[in-house]
Amino acid sequence: MMEIRHFVTFKKVIETGSFTQAAEHLGYTQSTVTSHIQALEEHLGAPVFDRMGRKLRLTDVGKKLLPYTKEILETYGRIETITSDEEEMSGELKISAPESLTVYRLEPILREYRKKFPHVSISLSNATCGDNKRAILSGNADIAFLMLPQLQDSDLIVHPLLDEPIVLVGSPDCSLNMLDNSYDNQKLSECLIVNEEDCSYRNMFEEYLGDRGITPSHTMKLWSVEAMKRCVMSGLGIACLPLMAVNEEIKEGKLKVIPCDGGFYPIFSQFAYHKNKWVSPALAMFIEITLKHARDWSNIETFSLNK
Repeated sequence: MMEIRHFVTFKKVIETGSFTQAAEHLGYTQSTVTSHIQALEEHLGAPVFDRMGRKLRLTDVGKKLLPYTKEILETYGRIETITSDEEEMSGELKISAPESLTVYRLEPILREYRKKFPHVSISLSNATCGDNKRAILSGNADIAFLMLPQLQDSDLIVHPLLDEPIVLVGSPDCSLNMLDNSYDNQKLSECLIVNEEDCSYRNMFEEYLGDRGITPSHTMKLWSVEAMKRCVMSGLGIACLPLMAVNEEIKEGKLKVIPCDGGFYPIFSQFAYHKNKWVSPALAMFIEITLKHARDWSNIETFSLNK
């Protein structure tokens, strides 16, 4: 007989990629996870996973079962919240966000939410904006934060939050000035410090350079915004980053903005969720708190690019 916990286990195995990790996340023994999957398979009369060495792959039956599993668990979540009030609110909230928004925007939102709703389990994953969008389209995240040109997608409910200025920064003694047309169709002597290839503002700046025929002499790829900032401050190169990430260092004179001809196309912080996603009480309150904080962002004093 199939039970709700069997579907929970099935979904967790898919999310983690292994029986062992699913057991750790759920607080089960590995044998319990195995018995849950076997119960599903016995009821269906077919395997849901192909076990190829250490890798698990969904069978055709498993692929057909997955959307029903998500629907069942979502309905079960609705039933559990019928009598819940705010103080007793529980459940799980899965959030995907890029590193820049996680570090420089989400911390006060998460802090307030955790204080008000301590029984809601929050899962926060950092990935590129492309991966975050795919996570909500696939149902692997409840809500995703993005830094992109204003997003329009018929499958998503999108809330633009703020136009996020993007700036090119160098060390205080960097003499580069991109207003000088002499750089067109030339190589930059400075090293361009970048992050992942799917990053919206990296793509924007590379497009900016390509339109002007400018090529960096060399490129350094780093794993985080903080690492990029530290390398730029030490004089190792230049980087294109959101103003929110470098505002303090600019005001303190540790970084300086490199003027650029024409500027960059607008990029917005925004969040989105699937149009068919049930907005649980936990998700609804998170959205409400996010929108409240976002109204204050534009009122925070920022560095003036005109100075």
